[in-house]
Order: sequence, then C-alpha cells, then structure tokens
Amino acid sequence: MPYRLEADEKLAAGMRRIALERVERAAERLREAGTVEDPSERIHAARKDLKKLRAAVRLIRRELGDDLYRAENERYRDAGKLLSPSRDAEVKVKTLESLRERFSGRIEPADAADWLEELRRERGRAVRAARMGDADSIRAALEAVEEGHARIEAWPLETDSWKLVGPGIDRAYRRGRREMRRAAENPSGANMHQWRKRAKDLWYQLRILRDARPEAFRDSIEQADELADALGDHHDLTVLRDDLLRRELPLTQRPALVAAIAERQDELAGAAFELGERLYARKPKAFRRKMRRGWKKWRKG
Repeated sequence: MPYRLEADEKLAAGMRRIALERVERAAERLREAGTVEDPSERIHAARKDLKKLRAAVRLIRRELGDDLYRAENERYRDAGKLLSPSRDAEVKVKTLESLRERFSGRIEPADAADWLEELRRERGRAVRAARMGDADSIRAALEAVEEGHARIEAWPLETDSWKLVGPGIDRAYRRGRREMRRAAENPSGANMHQWRKRAKDLWYQLRILRDARPEAFRDSIEQADELADALGDHHDLTVLRDDLLRRELPLTQRPALVAAIAERQDELAGAAFELGERLYARKPKAFRRKMRRGWKKWRKG
C-alpha cells in the first residue's frame, strides 16, 4: 500500500496502516543490511522509512497525547541515530566530489586530494563497521523497530475525522513558516537545518493527505520536496565545512574550498527562500481552511 491515506479506509485504520508499513519496511531493510557486502543503501533506506514514520507520528500527535508521542518519536529518532555513521561518511564523500565538479574551474583535480582520500578511507571503515564491528548497532536499531510494531497496534486511535490529522498538518505548516522567518533573519547552518526538518515534515505529511486535494496540493508537494532537497544539500555542505576546518591536512587550497562551500550554500539558500515564499505563501488560517475544505469534499465523495 502507498504512503498515503486511501478514500475507502477509515482514517484511524489508515494512519495505523501507514505506520505499520514503515516499521515493517525499515525492519526488512535492516535484516537485509546484515546479509550484503555493502549495507549502506539498506541502512539509508531504513533511515528514510523511520523519518517517514516520525512524520506520521507528528501528524497524529494530538490523538496520541504528549507522553506517548514523545516515547514513540524518541524510539525511532534514537534508532535512526544508531544507523547514521556509515551514511554520514558516504554523504561527505559525495558532497566533496560534487563540489569539486561544480567548481572545476577554481578547484583543480589535485586540490583537496588528501582530504578526499581520507574521507573515502573513512567511508570504507564505516561500511566495514556497519557490516562487522557495528553490527550490534544495527541489531539494536532493529530491536527498537520491531518492539515498536506491537506498540503501534496498541495506539489509541479512534477519531475518524479531520480532527485526527488536521492539528498535525496545521502545526507542521506553522512551524515551517516560523523556521523560515528565523532562517531569513539569521541563515546560520543550525537555523537552516531546523527549517529543513520542518519542511521535510510538511512534505511527508502532504504526501499522506495528497488524495484529499490532488490537484491543489500537487505544486505544494513538489515545492516541499525541492525545498527539503535544497536545505539538505545546504546542511551537507555545513557538515563538510566543519569537517574541513577540523582536519590537520596539508590543504594548500583550504581558503578556496571554504569559499566554494560558502558560495554554493548562498546559491542553495537563495533557491530555498524562493521556494519557501511560494510554499508558505498562505497565512496559516487560510492554509488550514483550504486543507479542511478539500478533506471534507474528498471524504464525502
């Protein structure tokens, strides 16, 4: 079944079904990670499933109650953290390779060769650790995910109306809009990353609800997707820059690399704010009314 509510299913049952599918998919990926030579892709896919699951949990936060919401959110957040080392190493390699390609006229192939080689070695160690030494981390994440399956079955979901999901999508929109304004005032790496997380929530949640207004929300879903990607690339460059500044390597071109990172981040920030102004153009009340009208028409149809 897809990552969206279906017109012919009860709302509470649909949200439970979506959560269970993400848990089952994440568990399947983690089991596969222990059987392949390079588990990185399985781990990455499992982390994406957990992020989708957390967005679904946020969508129904009011119905779950704060205590249960926090417990479930922390469960899957902590499981995702156990899986991050190999993915982080892979991202730094790909980000530096992409940066050198984009600024090929200013960064010579030999520039930062030692740094890239070291990052590749770290990626190799992370892959081996995920396959061998850190197998305990994968097992711990898998146990947390499998335990969560039974908990989802017991979630106290009863509401079969807009009240189950309406407050969650409204909250995601308001928080994303607020984080965009904060980032505009101070576009620090931390502020941009917080905005990215909220944009990602809205993207996932709009996908869950997309059949309610398929035509009206098509642009919003695409904008949220592009925004999350731009902010994700911006964050990857922040991680890469921090790595560069920490290293004691013979990088004769360090200033040029820092400048290239800053320039690319400025480009990404400009694109992100342009997308954000379109995505969050409506006032929260207008966004909420639009969503609710579409929802009622869809469910009655």
